[in-house]
Amino acid sequence: MFSNFFKKDNENSKDLKDMTLNVKINRCPQNHPCPSVRVCPVGALTQKGYTAPVVDMDKCIKCGKCSRFCPMRALVLE
Repeated sequence: MFSNFFKKDNENSKDLKDMTLNVKINRCPQNHPCPSVRVCPVGALTQKGYTAPVVDMDKCIKCGKCSRFCPMRALVLE
């Protein structure tokens, strides 16, 4: 379960530039302010009300902070 969490970027099978940050709507409870929005260092995540966050891929640097911080694992770099 946590094997990918501790991998270094160069150990990933996919290059980071080819990855996309996806929001898994079925995993997001959408009943609170998204905690991952606050940890994004470049402001690539936004949220209106309690809806699922929206990703601006032009801003996203694919650092993975939001996906590691999300308690529901609703944000996934794939």
